[in-house]
Amino acid sequence: MGVMKMLRKNMICPVVARWGVAGALALGAAAGLLTADHRGTPASAAEPAPVRKNGFRRLAPGALTVIPPRASSDSHALRGELYEVTRDPEAQVWTPKQASSHTTLVEQAKTLEFQRDIWCLEFAFKPPRLIDVDVPASESRLQRKRMWYLVYRVRNTGGRRTVIDKDDPTKRTIESFETPVRFLPQFVLESREGLTESEGETAYRSYLDRVIPNAMGPIRRREDPARELFDSASMAASDIPPGGERWGVAVWEDVDPRINFFTVSVRGLTNAIRWRPQAGATFARNLPPAAEMEHAAEALQLDFWRPGDDRDEIDQEMHVGYAGMLERMTLGGKLLEALGRPQTVKSRPVAGLADLGLSWADLVVPEAKGGGVDRGGDLIPLAKVVLAAAAIPEPTSRGPLVRAVFGDLGVEHFEELSRALAAPVDADRDAARRQALATIGLTPEAVEQKPLESLAKVFQALAQAPAGERQRRSEAFFGPAAPRVVSLSRELSMARTLSALEDVDVNRQRLLGSDGLAAFDVIREAILAKKDLGERQRLVAGLFGPRGPALYGRATEVIEDGKATELTEGIDHAWVFQYEIEEE
Repeated sequence: MGVMKMLRKNMICPVVARWGVAGALALGAAAGLLTADHRGTPASAAEPAPVRKNGFRRLAPGALTVIPPRASSDSHALRGELYEVTRDPEAQVWTPKQASSHTTLVEQAKTLEFQRDIWCLEFAFKPPRLIDVDVPASESRLQRKRMWYLVYRVRNTGGRRTVIDKDDPTKRTIESFETPVRFLPQFVLESREGLTESEGETAYRSYLDRVIPNAMGPIRRREDPARELFDSASMAASDIPPGGERWGVAVWEDVDPRINFFTVSVRGLTNAIRWRPQAGATFARNLPPAAEMEHAAEALQLDFWRPGDDRDEIDQEMHVGYAGMLERMTLGGKLLEALGRPQTVKSRPVAGLADLGLSWADLVVPEAKGGGVDRGGDLIPLAKVVLAAAAIPEPTSRGPLVRAVFGDLGVEHFEELSRALAAPVDADRDAARRQALATIGLTPEAVEQKPLESLAKVFQALAQAPAGERQRRSEAFFGPAAPRVVSLSRELSMARTLSALEDVDVNRQRLLGSDGLAAFDVIREAILAKKDLGERQRLVAGLFGPRGPALYGRATEVIEDGKATELTEGIDHAWVFQYEIEEE
């Protein structure tokens, strides 16, 4: 169970505030923390960065992104039931004869309002940076390690409460108050991308910030020697007085250097919470109050991206990201990779598929049962190609057709997989292979008689296997050759992309001369030219694979007030707030 799973187990996910800007260089932007219907204020307007007279370094305009605290009224007053009364199976339910039914204890407990004083801190931050630090590896040895860190500032601007008029309860006002605040910070850095081919686009890494005393000195010398920086432990040691501010630093250790897109979730900025009963919760007199309730604290999520790996550049710049950026770069990158693939592997995929009698539409992965897409479905098109090759009457013609689709390495991979199913192996490997083949009515001897048909049958069986079992079953069938299945699926997906590109009016020269973001903009024009929504969805699946429609949706849509709308250029910020249960 990863860090985030442990943190969120049996809890409602935090409120998510996600950046949404029209360009990748939108730095120094500000937006509210707790409301879902406001827009940000540029950092230069929120904090003009006056000349410092206290010896601290003066920050350039835009270097500090300021997120001012503004608590919405629904954070002050939560409405709900007193479940210990309304859902107690032993509660006496009766209908009064001389009074309204809503005057009973049970009915009144269904429409309660819980008033709370809400405070929230102003949060400001500088973009994350990297630094190399010597940390203890043993009692007598230091080890040089690369740290990721984020410098931030929190300011106690007080809180707000709802005041109800004593004479007229329908009249309410919001008043401010001052109070010391204990900031208990928690910073979690999460990757927003897959890191290996088998992980796909939705695999994650998560890291909880660490207290590393050896890192504080070097970070302070780099950022501002005159300013005290607090780590997460010392930050929580004392209250921040009304009007006071404190500078801190979050540090992450052993972060995978391949991460380019990541988020930082900040918890502890406010005492605003939400609660609701757990699914299937029971409330009885013998249970403690709120025993069956799920609680969630609001959190702020910041998106970032970086140009590449950090192995060589210690002072590499990181940027504030925006909603849909990862998905746009991912989809655009898929196009560029597919366009360059034939020259790399010496293939002719479009012509090869046509000679096999297949179109890109034949290779679109069908929707999984119950909706959604199973990544194992990538093997269904692979089985189709193998069966189409097996149907070629002249055996000597099959090799050139397979080579046209997959390149020289593809032919080698198919041969390696066929040998893994039928060639002589040691006794242990043979026993495991025979047991796996027996589940689909095959033997090594039968595979040797009809290698292509048998290989297609194995691919179909793997596609139907549960996701958690697929890798294990693939290794049982193919042994050390199992990774070749992933490689062939990847080559075929790029062949499908190139074939789908033939059916759209797109400027190839603009694509080849662009980066991932620009390539997405080019192909998006061609997709929008398809007026029929169903045809557009099929094209997206053909271009980008089984997860293409979902990725394309996140790349082009933004959630406003719970509704999905088209992402419009020129909108500087789009903050999305939601509460949901984290699945196990």
